Amino acid sequence: MKNRKVFCALFVVLLIASSAFAALPSRRVQEVRGGILRFLGTSEEAFQKGLDEMSAMMSSSPLLQYAGTDPNIADAVEVIKSFNENRHVMTFFDSLTAMLMALDAGKLDEISLPVITARYIMTQDKSYRMLFTIKMPSSISFGFRKDNEALCNEFNGAIKAMKEDGTLNKLADKYIGNGFNFTSESVTFEKFDGADTIKVAVTGDLPPIDIIAADGTPTGYNTAVMAEIGKRLKKNIELLSIESGARSAALSSGRADVIFWYRSSEAIQFPEEAGLKDLQLNKVIVDSSEGVILSEPYYRWEAGSFLTK
Repeated sequence: MKNRKVFCALFVVLLIASSAFAALPSRRVQEVRGGILRFLGTSEEAFQKGLDEMSAMMSSSPLLQYAGTDPNIADAVEVIKSFNENRHVMTFFDSLTAMLMALDAGKLDEISLPVITARYIMTQDKSYRMLFTIKMPSSISFGFRKDNEALCNEFNGAIKAMKEDGTLNKLADKYIGNGFNFTSESVTFEKFDGADTIKVAVTGDLPPIDIIAADGTPTGYNTAVMAEIGKRLKKNIELLSIESGARSAALSSGRADVIFWYRSSEAIQFPEEAGLKDLQLNKVIVDSSEGVILSEPYYRWEAGSFLTK
C-alpha cells in the first residue's frame, strides 16, 4: 500500500510538470544562419553565447503578449518574436563582399549590418530587404598602439575641434545623408612636403562609412574624416586597404599607425516594459584588442539591422 501511495504521488508530480512544460512558449523552432563582420578580440563562440543568452531572456519578455497591438513597440516585438522562435547562429566574415556573396548563394539566411550600410545596399539592389532592426548604438573611434599615445592625443584634438565647428556633422550629411541619400564623390588627401606620413588601415568595404573603389579611389565618411584630420595636423595620410579581421595585426606589427572603425558598444535599447534591462549582449559586440588605445568617438551608428533576400 505504501509503495502504491508513493507511485501515485510521483505520477501526480509528473503530470503537473508535463502540463507546465506544455504551457511554456515554443522556442527555437528553426535555426537561422546569419553572418556578421568579425569583431576584434571576440571569438565566434563568445559571441554566440551572448546571443543565446539574449534569446533566452527574450523568451520571457512581457512584450510578446502585445504582438501586433501597439505600433509604438512594434519593432521591439518583432525582434523579440524572431529571437524567441528561432536560434540565430552567426558566422564571422572578414569582408562585406564575402558576406553578401554567401547570402546571395543561399549559404546564409540573413546578415547583420549597421543600419546605414543596409540602407545603402538596398538603394543599389532592390532584391534585398530589411527584416528588422535592434536599437543597438555603437560609437566609432580610431585605434592606436599604446606606445603611440602622442598621435592619439593629436587626433583627439582634431576630433574635438571638428565637433565644435560642425565639420563632423557636415561630412556626415554629405557622405551619409539621412541614410538614404549617398554621394560617391571621391576624397582628396592633401600632400605636405617633408611632413610625417600616417598609415591608416581601412577595409574600404563598408559603404557609406568607407569605400575604396576598384581603381583605388577612396570615398565615404571615414575617409573624408581622415582627410580632414590630415589637413588639420598637416601630415600625409596613406590608406592601407585591409580586411576587417586583420586590422589588429596590422596595427600591432607596425604596418599601420591607425585603424578605424573601431567599435565600442552602448547598451541595447528596448522599451522599459520589455523586461530586458539586464541584457548584456553589448559585452561581446565590441572591438577589443590588447595594446590598443582609442580616440574620442567621431561617429555613432545603429548597428543592429538584419538584411535578407
